[in-house]
Amino acid sequence: MNPKITNTAAHPPRHGVPFLSALAAGLLAVLSTGCTQTPLCEELGECGGPVPYGVWFIDANHISCSEDLYVPPTDPRLLGGEVPAARVQTIEPALFDWCYLLVADSGDPSLWRTPRFYYESGAVGAATVSYNMDGTYTAGLTRTGRFELQFPPACMRAFGATDGKPASAMDPTPVGVCKQLEVPVAMAGMGEGSYQNITCDVTPSEPQGCTCAFDVTETGGPSGRFQMLDSKTILHYSGSNFPANVTYCNKGNELELTGADGSYLFNAKGLRTLSLTLGAPPP
Repeated sequence: MNPKITNTAAHPPRHGVPFLSALAAGLLAVLSTGCTQTPLCEELGECGGPVPYGVWFIDANHISCSEDLYVPPTDPRLLGGEVPAARVQTIEPALFDWCYLLVADSGDPSLWRTPRFYYESGAVGAATVSYNMDGTYTAGLTRTGRFELQFPPACMRAFGATDGKPASAMDPTPVGVCKQLEVPVAMAGMGEGSYQNITCDVTPSEPQGCTCAFDVTETGGPSGRFQMLDSKTILHYSGSNFPANVTYCNKGNELELTGADGSYLFNAKGLRTLSLTLGAPPP
């Protein structure tokens, strides 16, 4: 059981086509369409236009769009623990069970297990993209917002956790299970460096479960050189990642960017589009 992070019959063949072949084709069509996730972010304009030299940024009227991803954590106990012999296929990485780190035993804090802080991929709330006359670019991307991490009752109650126990060895005040969880989750979030103001309370819809809310401020982004592939596509080279194609529409004071061919924009996980406004001339 994993926590949830919040911020979605073939017809008979004709003209002598073998029935099994038609059925297989029908099943392939169903599988190829029924098992795919509908994109959340619509592609923006690809009208092209002049090379978008200058500094572009998000303001109140321009936004980003990121896909709603589910990226479960991997099991840290298996990292490097299984080395296959020659000519033996590498072991598939196992998904990590959050409940493993939410075991609550009697009253000995020295035996408590610390839960991992986990955050999938939030929206880009601030962005600045610069295209310079010398053929270089920089993209500053900041994921911001307040998110919720929901722990179901099975994780919170199935392994011995009860209300009325201290949240830490430093404070003997008895509190509920969710406030007991708040202390180690907050410590784990601070250890990551990007997650602040963590609070854990009872989930209204599931009184036996807990919801931890937290603020995210996570800044990054690539830089490198860019090349015009055609009248509407820019190829970005980054020393730390694969080249990334972007379709664009330069409207003068507004710039629309979309990851080409369904790719992530600037190789930023989940980010698909940016709508930007012109801020300053190029250096």
